[in-house]
Amino acid sequence: MTFEFGGNAAHIDGSPLKASVLAATLAVFGAAPAALEQAFGTAELNQAGTNQPDPAIVADMLSTEIAVRLIEDELTRRGLKAAETTKALAATQVDAFFGDALDGQPAYKQVLADRYAVYVTLDQALQGPPPTDAEVQAEFDRDPARFDLACARHILVVTADEAKGIVTELGTGADFATLAKARSIDTGSGADGGDLGCAPHEVYVPEFDAAVWNGPVGVVQGPVQSQFGYHVLVVTDRRSRSFAEARDDIVNALAPEPFAALQDWLMQQWGERTIKVDPRYGTWDREGGRVIPLGVTVEGVTMGSGPAPTTK
Repeated sequence: MTFEFGGNAAHIDGSPLKASVLAATLAVFGAAPAALEQAFGTAELNQAGTNQPDPAIVADMLSTEIAVRLIEDELTRRGLKAAETTKALAATQVDAFFGDALDGQPAYKQVLADRYAVYVTLDQALQGPPPTDAEVQAEFDRDPARFDLACARHILVVTADEAKGIVTELGTGADFATLAKARSIDTGSGADGGDLGCAPHEVYVPEFDAAVWNGPVGVVQGPVQSQFGYHVLVVTDRRSRSFAEARDDIVNALAPEPFAALQDWLMQQWGERTIKVDPRYGTWDREGGRVIPLGVTVEGVTMGSGPAPTTK
C-alpha cells in the first residue's frame, strides 16, 4: 500500500487539513523510533518489507490532527489562549512522557507542548467554575471521618515465612527501617525505611487498608497478605483533620477527571460537525471520533487495499 501526501487529508466543515502535516509528523517519528514506541506502542513505522508507513499509524495521526483542529478552532471562537503557567506545565508533561526520545526533534517537541497546553486550556474552560466554599464545606460535613489520616510503614516480602521471620526479628529489637531498606521488595518505600506517609481511607488495597485502619497504633502487624505479597507493617499515627486541613483534598475530589469535559465535548463535535477524510488515508468513524485505517472496517474486518487516491 503506497501513500502520497499531496493535497488535503481531510475537511472539517469544508475547511481543509493539509496532508503535508502527516508527512512532516511521519518524518519526525521515523527519525525518533523510541518516541514512536512511546506514542504508538510500536518501534516499526513502516509496513513490513516496505518504506511505506503503517496505515494504522497514519490513521492515528490524522485522528489527532482532526481533534487538534476542532480544539484550536473552539479556543479561537472563545477568544482564549493558553496561560504561561499552562504552557510550562505542558512542556513538563511532554518531557516526562517522552524522556530524551525527542531531544533530536526540538521543534516537534514544542508542537506537542503547545498542543497539550490547548487541551488543558479548553478542558478547564469546559469544566465551569470551581466548587464554592459552601459546596466544599457541605462535602466535608457529610462525613468528616472520610478525611481522617493514617500513617504507616511496611516491609513487603514474597512469602509468609519471610514475613514471619521479620516479625520475629523486630520482636527481638531489630530496626524496622534497616530491615525495610535491606529486605522490602517495595523498593520505593524501602529506600525510605518503609515509610508510606499518611493517607485517607481506601487508598491502599483492601487487606492492607483494613490493617492500617483497624490495627493498633505502634504495634507490629503481619503477615498481611495482599496481591503484592506479604506485608509487615506498623501504624505510626492515626488522626482526624479539620475542615481547613482537608479543604484542598476535598476541592480535588470534587473536581472532574482531567480531560473528561474535553472528551465529552469532542464526542459532541463528532456528531455535529461535517468531517470528511480523504479515502487515501481511511474512513471517518463518526461515533468513535477516529479515522479507520485503510484495509479495515470499524469492526476490524479486512477489506482490501482501499479506494483510489484523490488530492482534492
